[in-house]
Amino acid sequence: MDKKLDIKWYPCIDSTNMQAHRELGEACEGTVWVADYQTSGRGQRGNSWESGDGQNLLFTVLLKPEFLNVQRQFAISQIAALAVVKYLETKGLSPKIKWPNDIYINNRKICGILIEHSVSGVNLSASIVGIGINVNQVQFCSDAPNPTSILLAMNNLEPGNIPDNIDLANLERRDELVCVLQQIFSLYEYISEAEGLEYINAEYHSYLYRLGEFHEFLEVTANGNLKFEAKIVGINTYGCLVLEKRDGTSSEYAFQQIRYII
Repeated sequence: MDKKLDIKWYPCIDSTNMQAHRELGEACEGTVWVADYQTSGRGQRGNSWESGDGQNLLFTVLLKPEFLNVQRQFAISQIAALAVVKYLETKGLSPKIKWPNDIYINNRKICGILIEHSVSGVNLSASIVGIGINVNQVQFCSDAPNPTSILLAMNNLEPGNIPDNIDLANLERRDELVCVLQQIFSLYEYISEAEGLEYINAEYHSYLYRLGEFHEFLEVTANGNLKFEAKIVGINTYGCLVLEKRDGTSSEYAFQQIRYII
């Protein structure tokens, strides 16, 4: 990894994304905030993020993609998701990207990503990339329906169902962090040019969860949620999900307009 990183590790903090916002004015690109525990960790849609103290990777990376037009901001989400996917593949796992940027192993969530952008004119000025990866946690206490962790997935186990005769060796989180950051900054180099963006789009598309398979979705409307069946065929230029129904008609959905049924 060529970029010099400033890694700040906290035993406990409200949120690494919040800390990034507090330091945004003076922090350099490549600053990384990491926490053993977060008291106010956030996920998508305003959900909280459960993580056992000292068990997982909870971190935020500051990027300053001033070359990137705001209309292409989804590229930041793509490289973050792809970085986690490619890192997990080094563990012998087969991850998928549940649009826009949750990472799944089979039908279980192993990683969540929360990205917040700042804009200057028509381009981005900063991207605060928050990532939570379940690493060593094997029991989950919240009502999250489908969590897993690297340790569980590598041993083909489910949360809370650990045989007494299995001794699980925890992964060293500091080493794992370096591996993920290497993937992030390697992919980050691609998005400064049109050809690189095309490569990132193709890679992201190839890892989409449930790609080309018919499943049920919920369309969120002012009058309630409408259930329908469709298959994912890709994303558009702006990162919206493109779904095709059985009658061949297709529609595009922004993040808050559609929900998976799992």
